[in-house]
Amino acid sequence: MAKAKYSTWIRRNRIVMFACIVTVLLLFSLLPINLIVRIVSAVILIPFIYILFVLLYTYYQFSSFGGNYQSKIHDIIVSYITKRSGKLLDIGTGSGSLIIKAAKALPKVEAIGIDYWGSDWGGYSPQLCESNASIEGVADKVKFIQGSASKLPFADGEFDMVVSCLTFHEVRDERDKARLLKEALRVLKKGGEFVFMDLFYDKHRFGNLKELIQQLNVSEVEIVKLDKAIKLPRLLLIKQCLGNAAIIRGVKG
Repeated sequence: MAKAKYSTWIRRNRIVMFACIVTVLLLFSLLPINLIVRIVSAVILIPFIYILFVLLYTYYQFSSFGGNYQSKIHDIIVSYITKRSGKLLDIGTGSGSLIIKAAKALPKVEAIGIDYWGSDWGGYSPQLCESNASIEGVADKVKFIQGSASKLPFADGEFDMVVSCLTFHEVRDERDKARLLKEALRVLKKGGEFVFMDLFYDKHRFGNLKELIQQLNVSEVEIVKLDKAIKLPRLLLIKQCLGNAAIIRGVKG
């Protein structure tokens, strides 16, 4: 029986890139060449080894053959959805894991997943999403379209629910994250609910979180630090990984 393939949040091409850098620096530090070149290469090598280790470790922890934390986090997001019917939008659907979980847990929901599927994310594609939805038995309930989170191709108030997981900080064609979140809420009906998970405590990307929330027309807002919603391995809680992650859930006013 075919098995769904869900890519992780860690880009494999990034792992390959750092592995190549480590290999080159290691060679320069070991080859019988100029001593200064060898010493400099060895010094530069240390942080790259650390980065490669973190990438490999997080890739393992996010994957289904490792800690499976990516799937577990998606389960938490789905569990926060209280509506049992209507239209649901997943912004940044990736390989379809989150929206497929929602479609399986909420059989009366009609779901749409949107993603830019840029070349930087080599493992993600609409074809992969459609294949996964078919394998999981929800192909008739889920639709996938290509587009940007900065300009959603939907009418105002079209959806009853909007979810997103680790997408907003990746959007490059809109630097103003308040505008980006407002665009996500624009397509949500009044009284509709949203569940967003992202690196919201990263001030460099999102600014002051309370001020960000105040700019949105929402009510019943709850902010949950991710490590309070799920117990994570210590290394996943560094700032370069999920240390700044939080879930924002609420209702559009």
